Amino acid sequence: MIEYLKYFFNPSHLFTLRPGAMHSRAVMILLIAFSVMIVAGLLIKLYRQRIKDGLKIKALDRLFRLLLAIGVLGLIYLFFAWQGVVLLAARFWLLAIIISGLVWLGFILKYLLVEIPKLRHKLEQKRKFEKYLP
Repeated sequence: MIEYLKYFFNPSHLFTLRPGAMHSRAVMILLIAFSVMIVAGLLIKLYRQRIKDGLKIKALDRLFRLLLAIGVLGLIYLFFAWQGVVLLAARFWLLAIIISGLVWLGFILKYLLVEIPKLRHKLEQKRKFEKYLP
């Protein structure tokens, strides 16, 4: 399996426009991974309805959109790879999906770890100030 992963992510294989047929085990692994992303996104959407905090709701909405988009794009890629469409089955699309998902996740983590504490601090300052207003 390790040898196949080395072959799968080899740059000469990754950037060819006419890749060979994908190994059935790799298709199953990717199918499961992208399906789990879609299901996780839907579970986050259901969990979101129980939360009252507006800032957390916004973060969960962003995470839901990320998981749903990456999952759907991955399944579309797998369909084209299964059908053998020349340009759309190229392996670099899978790499592009993974990189864009990681960048998107970075923005979500920045929002969670940097922006939400700043917004909470501003809200607390505003509440303290408005406490003394008539």
